[in-house]
Amino acid sequence: MRVNFGYLVAVMAQYSAPTWATLVAGLFMLLALSLSTYLIFEHLSAYNNPEEQKFVLGVILMVPCYAIESYISLINPNTSVYCGILRDGYEAFAMYCFGRYITACLGKLCA
Repeated sequence: MRVNFGYLVAVMAQYSAPTWATLVAGLFMLLALSLSTYLIFEHLSAYNNPEEQKFVLGVILMVPCYAIESYISLINPNTSVYCGILRDGYEAFAMYCFGRYITACLGKLCA
C-alpha cells in the first residue's frame, strides 16, 4: 500500500480547526497561563531554598510553554513541526530539572 504524501500535504494545508475547538483551547490556555503564573510567583515570593526551587521553577515553566505551543499548532497546523521541535527541547530541559530536583531532595535525606 502506497501513501500519496503530496495529496496528504495539500489536504493538511487547507485544514483549519473548528471555531468551537479554537475557543475552548484558548480558554484552557489562558487558564493554564494564569495558574502557572500564580504558582511561579508563589514560589518566587517564598524563595528560601534555591537549591531545590530553581529546578521546580524549571518544571513549572513547562506548563505555559506547552499551552502556547499547542494553541499555536491548533490555529496554524503548518507550524506544528517547528513547535514540536521546541516542545521536545523544552521537555528535555524539564526532565533535566526534575532529575536535578530529585537529586537535591535525596541529597538532603542522605546528609
